Amino acid sequence: MKEIVLEDPPLIPPGTVTEAWLSVFRDPTQFVRHWNYKGAILSAALRAPIFLITYLIGRESIKLAIAAAVVQFTFRFAFAGLSGAVIQSFRRVEPPWKALASILLVVPLISHLFEYVLQMAFVYVTSSTDHTNEAILRSICVSLISTLFALFIMRRNVMIVGESESKSLGSDLVRMPFLVYEFVLFIPNEVARLIRRRAFMSTVLSFLLFGVFSQLIIWGVTNKIFWTYNNGKTFGALSYWGVDGMIILAVAVIYSFIFSPRFEPADTGHS
Repeated sequence: MKEIVLEDPPLIPPGTVTEAWLSVFRDPTQFVRHWNYKGAILSAALRAPIFLITYLIGRESIKLAIAAAVVQFTFRFAFAGLSGAVIQSFRRVEPPWKALASILLVVPLISHLFEYVLQMAFVYVTSSTDHTNEAILRSICVSLISTLFALFIMRRNVMIVGESESKSLGSDLVRMPFLVYEFVLFIPNEVARLIRRRAFMSTVLSFLLFGVFSQLIIWGVTNKIFWTYNNGKTFGALSYWGVDGMIILAVAVIYSFIFSPRFEPADTGHS
C-alpha cells in the first residue's frame, strides 16, 4: 500500500508493527504521557449524540436519552484518550497498511466490548427498552471511519500530544478542514493513479470493495438495506447504498483527474 503522507517524512525513523506493540507493552507510562485529550474531547462529543438520537428514534423519553448520552460521553472521554495514545504510537509504522490493520483489529474490538457491557448495564439499571444493538452498530461504523481518520491525520502531526511536533488543539482544528478534504480524496486519488498505470483489474476491484464498504457502513447506520421515496418506491439497483457509493467514487475520481496534481511514474514507486 502506498504511503498516505505526501509531506516530508518524519525526522524519527519509522518503526515496525512489532516495535510499536513492544513499545506499548514495555512503556505503559506513555498512556499517561500521551493520553490524548484532543481525541477524548472530539470522540466524546461525536459519540454521545449517536446514543441520544438512537434513544429518541426508539421513542424513549428525553430524560432517558440524555442519560444514555451522558454515560456514553463519559466512557468515550476516558477510553478515547487511551486509544488515541495507542494510535499515536503506530503513526510512524511502515508500511502504513500494517499499522492500520493492527489498529482496526484491536482498538475498535476492545472499545466496543467495553461499550456493550456498559450499555447493557445502563439498560438493566434503568429498566429501559434495549437499544444497545442499534446504538453499538452505529458506533462501530463511526469507529471504522474515525480510526482511519485518526491514523491519517496523526501521520501528518495533527491531534498528537506529548511530542515535539504537538500543537494546540485550536491549531489542529484550524488544519482539520483541509485534512478532511485530503482524507475524502485519498481513495479517489489512489484509483486515479491505478487508471493512469492502466491497472484496470485493480481499478475494478477497488470500485467493488468500495461499494461493499459503502453498503455495509450506511446499512449499519440507517438500519436500511436501501433507500426509498414516496411511500416505498425505489430506483431499482440505484437505491442500494453500495451502488450509490460506487457512483460517488466515480465522480470523485473524475474530480481527482481534473483538480488533483498528476503524479509522474517516478513518484509512484515511493512506499
